[in-house]
Amino acid sequence: MDFDLNLMRVFLTVLHERSVTRAAQRLNLTQPAVSYALGRLREQFNDPLFVRTATGMQPTPVAFALADPIERGMNSFAEAVSLRQQFDPATSTRRFRLSMSDIGEMVFLPPLMERVHALAPRLQIEVLEVALEHLPHALKDGEVDLAIGNLAGLGRHTCHADLFSERYACMGRRGHPVLSAGLTRSQFKRLDHILVASRASAHRLLDDVLGEAGLHRQPYLTLPHFSAAAEIVRRTDLTVTLPYRAAIWFNRDNAFDIRPLPITLPPLCVTVHWHARFESDPGTMWLRRLVEATLADRSAT
Repeated sequence: MDFDLNLMRVFLTVLHERSVTRAAQRLNLTQPAVSYALGRLREQFNDPLFVRTATGMQPTPVAFALADPIERGMNSFAEAVSLRQQFDPATSTRRFRLSMSDIGEMVFLPPLMERVHALAPRLQIEVLEVALEHLPHALKDGEVDLAIGNLAGLGRHTCHADLFSERYACMGRRGHPVLSAGLTRSQFKRLDHILVASRASAHRLLDDVLGEAGLHRQPYLTLPHFSAAAEIVRRTDLTVTLPYRAAIWFNRDNAFDIRPLPITLPPLCVTVHWHARFESDPGTMWLRRLVEATLADRSAT
């Protein structure tokens, strides 16, 4: 039987996603292409492999039996290829995929790209926003090379390096009727808050931490990203709680009052993650070391 790497990749992706549609999206293929690949796999293994049910594509016993050896074979092949490849940043045209939140794009990506473009002018960089719960598979499958951010819990599944510790602050417009004079616990609870429920990081867990400390926020406005929050805060008396570095970045024109939270929270840790499969990949090693050096240069003050 011929070992078709593309077919094996389709098999593993459908196995993980339990959906032809989602597998097609992850593989950047059309749904008919994935269905055709499944047809070829079924012929090769003489088994349905996946059965369509109300809860998704359920693997057959044969599919379950095939999963581990196919995954081990794909992993070994990827490791062998990466070890044989040379990486010269000055000439490489490789495409790297990074996952980060919109705050990461605004605050960390510009200085990182300044260094990357100077050292590797022919590279291709794609930035994705991947939900935290999907990152382990995305890193393992090579769909994401590095994930950067406040990614609580992801370290159980990855290799990772701590970049810096961060703290939260509360930001309002310059001359805000409360923040201009400081911020107490009771004042914080009475503020009109913007809540940012980003799917790409652990910022969405902040409300749980604040609630445990007796500072539950009743959001006036809920947004999926931080990018619009600053302009709304500048025009209104709404406030937003966000990482201190992001607040400083937004405050380049001195348009905001920034105050520490009225309680002490455990510092959040910003990390860079990669999968063990790519630990020795020369290109990934080069890029993650550049990430570490760039962000270390921007340590919080």
